[in-house]
Amino acid sequence: MKRVRFACLRAAAPALLGAALHFGAPAGAAAAREDGLALKPARELSLQRDSRAPVAQAGTPEGSVLAPIRSLSGIAPTASDTPAVLLAVIAAFLATNILALLGFSLLARSLRERREARAARFRGRWEPVLYARMAGDKVPLPPLAHSERTLFIELWLHALGYVRDEAADELTAVARDLEMARHALELLEGRSRVGRLLATRMAAALRLEQAISALQRKVAQRRPRSSLEAAKALLKISPARGFASLNELLAHLEWSPGAMAGVVRTGGVGAARMLWTLLATLPPGGGKQVVRLLELLEDHEAVPALRERLRDNGDAEEIAVILHALGRLGGSPERAAVLGFLGHGHWLVRMQAAAALGALGLPGDEGRLEPMLRDPHWWVRYRAAQALSRLTGAGELRRLRVAQTDRYAGEILDRVLAEG
Repeated sequence: MKRVRFACLRAAAPALLGAALHFGAPAGAAAAREDGLALKPARELSLQRDSRAPVAQAGTPEGSVLAPIRSLSGIAPTASDTPAVLLAVIAAFLATNILALLGFSLLARSLRERREARAARFRGRWEPVLYARMAGDKVPLPPLAHSERTLFIELWLHALGYVRDEAADELTAVARDLEMARHALELLEGRSRVGRLLATRMAAALRLEQAISALQRKVAQRRPRSSLEAAKALLKISPARGFASLNELLAHLEWSPGAMAGVVRTGGVGAARMLWTLLATLPPGGGKQVVRLLELLEDHEAVPALRERLRDNGDAEEIAVILHALGRLGGSPERAAVLGFLGHGHWLVRMQAAAALGALGLPGDEGRLEPMLRDPHWWVRYRAAQALSRLTGAGELRRLRVAQTDRYAGEILDRVLAEG
């Protein structure tokens, strides 16, 4: 619709510009052009005036800017009619544009309603068949037109998402009886984005090894949605190739950790263990994305690998990310590792160490956190106060506030107490 409207505006622009230039031109300039004298010097005009026809005076009908229109149409509007004519042209253009947009809108609505009605008729014909097949009843399959195959894939994937075991096997048998594997392979190379997405999911559900090369190409394109779907499909079809594709995607930090976590969950335990191995091979500072993934996956078995990653790691940002993950996934054995970073030189590390100690600390750790209430950085003081509240409770925090003489420590304690 936007392209049509732009085309209408583009086509009408020259006419509007011409009308504006014609009706807005000075009367004297029009008369000069009619006499062919507009570019001649004033002296030459004065010498030749007698040898030519008299020039119409400005303001007369003959000298009016509307004289050309009068000569063509026989109508002789005055100069005062110029704004009205111009407004009429603009109004006609706008009315035409509005009517065209309204027509295209009605046409698009009609087409959408027809598609929805066609899809409803298809579901009414095929849903009872699929439900019967899932229940083990070998009812005959109705004919499936080539134009209906995309509708079938969409309905088939929807039904497959709600069943397991024997019912899922029956749906797979229906797809194979209809030769949907061949159609899915065709859609993977097609131009429809929706069709490619549906075909990727069907290829994963049917474990189509013939689709591996096409899916690998889609992973290499590094598109936000299709590449992740292709990697997820590869993990189902061929875990080894899926892990390789996952490594390729993890090398690019622009991927959302949440989206990547969904892909890794598809690979199961094997994909999570692959992340541990990958983390050990990355240079310091290059494992932040993998650590976030392990935290999102709530993979407690990865804690030893995270603790090992802290050794000889000089990247402050990665250390902070690991401490954050240990605070959520770790236990008492990780407390000792956290204590070693409370006095780190980078404020980001001190902040995450204080927060992690609030989750992993033991009675008596309050004395380690109290000095951090006077840290130069606000976020370190804030996380330390939160950790103290978590370890000691609100009552002890109030007693600490009464005994506090440092202004910054008192302010941050007041804030945490107010937050409840």
